[in-house]
Amino acid sequence: MPDFPISYWLGFALIIWLLFDLIRGVAYIWHPYSRSEEPFMYWFTMLIWGLVAASCFAFPYWPFV
Repeated sequence: MPDFPISYWLGFALIIWLLFDLIRGVAYIWHPYSRSEEPFMYWFTMLIWGLVAASCFAFPYWPFV
C-alpha cells in the first residue's frame, strides 16, 4: 500500500464521492440539489467539492504547513 499523506486519501475519497454524485445526478452541500431540477446549484456544488478535493492534493506542498 502506497505511503500517501492522509490528505491524499481524503482527496481520493472526495473524487469517488464526486463521481458517485455525477452518476446519480444529486449533490449535497446543506441540502440535495438535483441536476434536472436545479442545474446551476448542482454544478456549483460539484465545483465546490471538486475544489475541496483538489486542495487535498495541494495541501502537503503549501509553504506555510
